[in-house]
Amino acid sequence: MSYWRTRIERKTTVATRALLPKMLATGKSAHRTFVSRSMLSKLGCCYRLVIVAIVFSSVLRCAEAQTNPLTLTQQLQQEPPEQLVVEARESGNIVRGAILFHQGNINCAKCHQSASEKDRLAPILGKLGKDVADASLVESILDPSKSISKGFETLNVLTAGGRVISGLVVSQDDNMVVLRDTQNIDKLYRVPQANIEQTIPGRVSVMPSGLADQLSGRQQFLDLLRYVIDVKERGSAKATTQVQAAPVRELTSEMKGLVLIQARNCAACHESSLMESLPVAHQGPNLKWSAQRLSPQYLARFISDPHQTKPGTNMPSLMGQIDQAGRTEAAEAIVHFLLSISGARVPEEAAEVDHDSIESGRSLFHSVGCVACHSPRDEDAVEQPRSDSVRMDSVPMGELRTKYSSQALVAFLEDPHSARPSGRMPNMQLTHREASVLASYLLQNDEMLTAVMGKPWAVDAKLANKGQQLFAKLNCAECHAGIVDSNSASDRFVKLSDVHNSKGCLSNEPGNWPDFGLSEVETKNIRAALSNGIGVLDSQQTIDFTLASLRCTACHSRDNLGGVSEERHEHFQTTNLNLGEQGRIPPPLTGVGAKLNPKWMRDVLVNGRSIRPYMKTRMPKYGEKNIEHLVELFQAADQLSETKFATAHDLNESRKTGLNLVGDQGLNCAACHTYQYKLSDTMPAVDLTEMAQRLKKDWFYQYMLAPQKFSPNTVMPSYWPGGVALRSDIAGDPEDQVESIWQYLLEGRQARAPAGVIKEPLEIVVADEARVLRRQYPEIGKRGIGVGYPGGVNLAYDAQQMRLATIWKGEFVDPAAAWYGQGSGDVRPMGPAIQLAKGPELIDATKPIITDNRRPSTHQFKGYFLDKQRRPTMRYAFGSIDVEDYFREFKDDTTGQIQLRRRVSLTSPEELAQLRFRLAQSGRVEKETGDGYRIGKGLTIKVVSGQTPKIADGDLLYLPLKLVPQQTQEIVIEYLWE
Repeated sequence: MSYWRTRIERKTTVATRALLPKMLATGKSAHRTFVSRSMLSKLGCCYRLVIVAIVFSSVLRCAEAQTNPLTLTQQLQQEPPEQLVVEARESGNIVRGAILFHQGNINCAKCHQSASEKDRLAPILGKLGKDVADASLVESILDPSKSISKGFETLNVLTAGGRVISGLVVSQDDNMVVLRDTQNIDKLYRVPQANIEQTIPGRVSVMPSGLADQLSGRQQFLDLLRYVIDVKERGSAKATTQVQAAPVRELTSEMKGLVLIQARNCAACHESSLMESLPVAHQGPNLKWSAQRLSPQYLARFISDPHQTKPGTNMPSLMGQIDQAGRTEAAEAIVHFLLSISGARVPEEAAEVDHDSIESGRSLFHSVGCVACHSPRDEDAVEQPRSDSVRMDSVPMGELRTKYSSQALVAFLEDPHSARPSGRMPNMQLTHREASVLASYLLQNDEMLTAVMGKPWAVDAKLANKGQQLFAKLNCAECHAGIVDSNSASDRFVKLSDVHNSKGCLSNEPGNWPDFGLSEVETKNIRAALSNGIGVLDSQQTIDFTLASLRCTACHSRDNLGGVSEERHEHFQTTNLNLGEQGRIPPPLTGVGAKLNPKWMRDVLVNGRSIRPYMKTRMPKYGEKNIEHLVELFQAADQLSETKFATAHDLNESRKTGLNLVGDQGLNCAACHTYQYKLSDTMPAVDLTEMAQRLKKDWFYQYMLAPQKFSPNTVMPSYWPGGVALRSDIAGDPEDQVESIWQYLLEGRQARAPAGVIKEPLEIVVADEARVLRRQYPEIGKRGIGVGYPGGVNLAYDAQQMRLATIWKGEFVDPAAAWYGQGSGDVRPMGPAIQLAKGPELIDATKPIITDNRRPSTHQFKGYFLDKQRRPTMRYAFGSIDVEDYFREFKDDTTGQIQLRRRVSLTSPEELAQLRFRLAQSGRVEKETGDGYRIGKGLTIKVVSGQTPKIADGDLLYLPLKLVPQQTQEIVIEYLWE
């Protein structure tokens, strides 16, 4: 063949030969084009035969590609990089490319942003220089490991203990190797040289392979490439704003002590002008609420020995000088007193165990924000062992199952401020259903719940009278209001400023004083606050104090104080990965007073208003009197530098320009931002029509001109980097354009819809052949394969979990969200969809059933091939079992309707007996007359290949399977709509 190739090269031009790869890659039309009369006329007979042979082999390759379709990366790798560069410069949309560059699902900016030298994971594109050819950018995107830039190679370290640690080298000397985690730039691995067995240079780039496969198609790749080329050409000075990481800040020991002094309510006994000057005084729990709902037995144990009953509680032990029997007797008397004044107890009933509710509650607990303050828990709601830092920084919950009935815990979760008015437990704005499933998860034990309610307590008047006297004697009223009149304990104790820092409560010794169970660190911090004498707090200190007291810093950072800890990072989740970190991590509070208008800020702080529905962690409510002072403090403390505003001489013309800029023919803000609660195709970023109501004009100006300066991890691109507009074809300097956008936004909900918001729906029509569309589908993700069959039956197959995910009747799909957007929207089924259970259908019956979104490690998808009517047969492997999964339409003789039939073929080289194939798992499965099984409403499933299905737990329909070596077993299933 090399001989003939040489002869062909002599007989054809370079331009003709350059077209060959592209033509062969584009299908039959390319073959016809290549073997044209004009070209054949240049070649002799022998050469023509060679050309025909080449074309024939390419046809075979195309047929093969129908069986295993090429990914976008593979398709692009077949094209000359130089040609892609030419097309990017000619037809690439630089604005859409900028959006893609910052978009969360590929998030190029995360690694290529201009951070400090030590923190970067990838080269700054603006510093690449002219020596780096544009074609090499194409190769780096499509095959990042082909050539790794110097200084960004990874190192694999094998420790003496057998652990493998990989990362970028930060430093390396004779004593220590320091590596930076490539997934979290803040995480460093310090490995002593003495503990290293071997080091091996990494050959795989930090940049992920297959990045182009996250795009919707070739045009998006050209858009992205166009923007990357532009950033390189502009240079680092103009490309992005330099963002330097500031050091992490902590409260001083004195401020930490002050927070503890308030949490322990020391000022209830020790008068303090400083504590009185603070915006909010601490208030103990509402004991009438507790007496009506909590287990009396638990209350008695807690009052007798609070630190044993609930380690870490703020409640001090007040009876340390009394023996155990005496404490028990006194505590029971106080409980009798509380029950006597609190009115009738709330009726209680044991709750039934609902496994679905428990699982829903577990998911909610670990996503809605509970684990920002409380330690994560396992499936049995048992607190998980964690590092010392997590344990010390977690708010204890104690043994809930001996404290609450289900009804009581639901009531507390729905309205925690009725029980704890100081707002330390915020209102998470849970629905009744959410509060119920959380309670089911945290309690989940019928026997324990019955024991909690136990024998009803009959109030003993004599004991209640004794309890009242003890309540007053122990000064309980100083913290718990509304029970008895306070005796003004502060008149009988020294002032807080005169407290001896090694006696009484701070002595850590038992005596005739409250025992708070303070740790050494806590004692040290309180002593520092008392000894160093903190004066009246300024506005910044008061903000820090409030944020720490209410634990706002568990979610938010302000001037590098606080923020989500590394150990809790995984529990902050989003419904839209395109938003990146910005979509799941609560926003920083740095400069928030300069950003938000006071009215809006108050609505957020007091009412828990949220504009980020994609963020699963919620903004809770802390109670108006506990937090409203922050509005004035933020507004006074945060100021911006002077802003230069442009002047809008003609408001109507300016708004019109703003409308055009926001639309898809301008800067395409509508591609990402919601408009009047109508979600964009790409991501549900904050609503355009609320911006002028939320934001101050000077902040908006400065942010638009340099978004990375205000939010280094933002997915918002800079449209005027270095003061130069990305779109040189749009008139006006940056300030004029920003002013036009602002004037448009001032119209709020009266503003006209920008171009690109309202789109006509699309439809992929199915005629005589099946239609296949590989895209993201609801409840599946990006490895969905939709198939529309003649006759109006359709399905979506999950190639990640090897399962039938969705079926529906009617029209096929509307791909508008995926095609119009940035490749991230869901393809929408155009009929009433029936969602089937998650997790692989074929499993080992001895293993737990997977019902989440994880990719099963035991299964491997192997593509699909098409029949003559283009119906796909899915192929996958489960261990040693090869599976072929084929669907087709058929006419039901009984009803005359077109229905769906499925044939699953399984072949194994060995005998396997403990197998199970799931047919359905829903709320209810019912056996019908004959051989059908009713699944929910409107669907019947039949197995017509002779096997007998079984029902488990009322909701699982499955086939037990036994495979014989080298014999194919078939399962034929019919899905019948009413």
